[in-house]
This record gives sequence, C-alpha cells and structure tokens, in this order.
Amino acid sequence: LRQGTPMTITPLPLSHTIDGVEYTIHPVLIRAEAGNYLVDCGYEETVGQLIEKLLEAGVEERELTGLIITHDDHDHMGGAAELKRLNPGLKIFCGAEEADSVCGKVKSERLIQAENSLDSMPERARKWALSFIEMLMNTPKVPVDVLLGDGDEVVEGIVAVSTPGHTKGHISIYLPGSSTVITGDALVLEDGRLNIANPQYTLDLDRANESAEIIRALDAKTIICYHGGVGEMASLSS
Repeated sequence: LRQGTPMTITPLPLSHTIDGVEYTIHPVLIRAEAGNYLVDCGYEETVGQLIEKLLEAGVEERELTGLIITHDDHDHMGGAAELKRLNPGLKIFCGAEEADSVCGKVKSERLIQAENSLDSMPERARKWALSFIEMLMNTPKVPVDVLLGDGDEVVEGIVAVSTPGHTKGHISIYLPGSSTVITGDALVLEDGRLNIANPQYTLDLDRANESAEIIRALDAKTIICYHGGVGEMASLSS
C-alpha cells in the first residue's frame, strides 16, 4: 500500500444511554483533498449529536462526501439512513460482504445471531433479548453505492483493509499518510490496551485474531477504535 497525503482525522465521540448505562462510541471524520468522509455514524438516536460534533469540526452534514460503514451493527450504521435523507448526495461505502444486509436485502449477522441464541437463553434474559432483536429489526437500512474489497481505495490515501471476525465482512480503514488505522470493532481499547472486541459479539474469534495480526502488520502508529477511542499500535496485546 503506497503512502498517501496526510489528512485531518477527527474522532467524534458520541454518548448514548442503554438501560441506564452510558456508552461512548467514536465515529471518525476524515477531511481529505477529495472530500469529507465519515467512518461509521452511530445510532439513529445520536444523529443530532453527530451533526453537532461535525459542526464543531467545521463540517456541515450536507458537506459530507461519503460514509464508510465498517460493518452492519446498529451502533455503527443506525444513523446512516437519516444522514442520507439530510444529504441525498452522500455516497455510502461498505465491505462487499456486508452490502446486502446494510441495504436490507438480507438479515444482518447480528440479528441472526440474536435470534439463534433465544432457544438456549435463560428465561430471565429473554425479555432483554427480544427487545434487542426488535431494535435490530427496526434499524433503518440504506442503499450502498460502493462495495469495498481488501486494498480498495475510497479515494487516494483512504484504504479499506479486510478485517473479518467480528462479522464476516468487517473492514478497517488504513490511512498510510497519517500512519493511522480506524479499526471499527476489529479491536477495542480497554484500560489503555488494545484487544479483540467482546468475544460474545465476535462471530469468528479465530478470524478476529488473524485480523488483529493484519492490523499489527500495517505501517501505523495510531489506532482509533470505535469503542475506546485513540490508542497507540504499541499497546496491541500479542
């Protein structure tokens, strides 16, 4: 992968409360010569907060060129349809293996996983599980404009890297000119250490570990995780 031009990379931390617990997620704004690209976009409920963060970074939602979806999980793409409504010219990118679920042609892997878990779930957990399934079923879908494979460029200097495991079509985004990887859920930053994201939600743990090694092999110093924010490649556990 060739070196690109340095870009402005801005994490946009969003807070969201679920069942009384506050979570922080980190979509990322990339300002490049070719336009403004957002990597993941949060929940449907956090779109207003996302727009405020974009404005703080100097970009209106109508000035976004593209949205890159790392994978089809509700916290990563729940707001995509609303962003597309607000900005009809917004181009939607995602990994080729995720496109059919992102646009609603098939069920997401997460929904299938949740449905399949019901039979073995303790009765006390079924109410939560059923509400989770309902939320996944109601996550707004969005048409996909560009399918990304391993090594494909969104534009020069913004490179998709196949990092399956969390889901089968998960991608990360490599910015060689800035020595940065945006990992989505391929990795999580916890207590200053980079590790595999929650195994409970990782559909293929062996492939997830292989993807961690793929990320480790990139010529990058900085990692931005959707859950945990900015870390250093040196903190990736072996």
